[in-house]
Amino acid sequence: MSDFNFLIHRINRDIARRLPYQGVVVDLGCGTSPYKSLILASAERYLGIDWPNSYHSQENVDICGDITRGVPVQSESANTVVSFQVLEHLPVPDIFLSECHRILRSGGVLYITVPFMWHVHEAPYDYYRYTRHGLQYMLEKHGFAGIIIEENTGFWQMWGLKLNYHSLRFARGPLRTLFRPFWWLIQEIAPLLDRIDPHPEETASYTVRARKP
Repeated sequence: MSDFNFLIHRINRDIARRLPYQGVVVDLGCGTSPYKSLILASAERYLGIDWPNSYHSQENVDICGDITRGVPVQSESANTVVSFQVLEHLPVPDIFLSECHRILRSGGVLYITVPFMWHVHEAPYDYYRYTRHGLQYMLEKHGFAGIIIEENTGFWQMWGLKLNYHSLRFARGPLRTLFRPFWWLIQEIAPLLDRIDPHPEETASYTVRARKP
């Protein structure tokens, strides 16, 4: 988190805090497991899985595995599967979604957050951006039901974050001090503007809920 992008971290943390975790939770592509404590506030057990060649520290990873090829967890062993900002980094998302369905128990729930209007990041391992229609299609294809897809921002927060990230390249050295009030103002005002003038088609990201029948 930094002065130019604290808003997206606030959004992502608020999403993670609101989700109703149950039972055994498997966090796929967990990175540094930033939401582990939030998950364990209601879950019985947390299992973080990440790629061994991840850009992130492996200190809080329970199992190292290549989730692009398979998930090293027994079938029907999870009540909840979460994956925060991971799906865009998987070259074959169908394998991942099939594995999510396999490891979930009947009635288990999958929660995914995924960017939409967002810059390329963690290159070259950034492959896709998904619309709500594409997400719906893919999840139904892999046997999920009860699918709910929600926009996490409207136009103003999406645009404000893009502007801040873009302006970062000009904020060199002491100039950064001059940009900080500008960045702060955008990130505080944009959520208010989204409530006044909602335009979810331009969202920065989505949160997806899907159930295994």
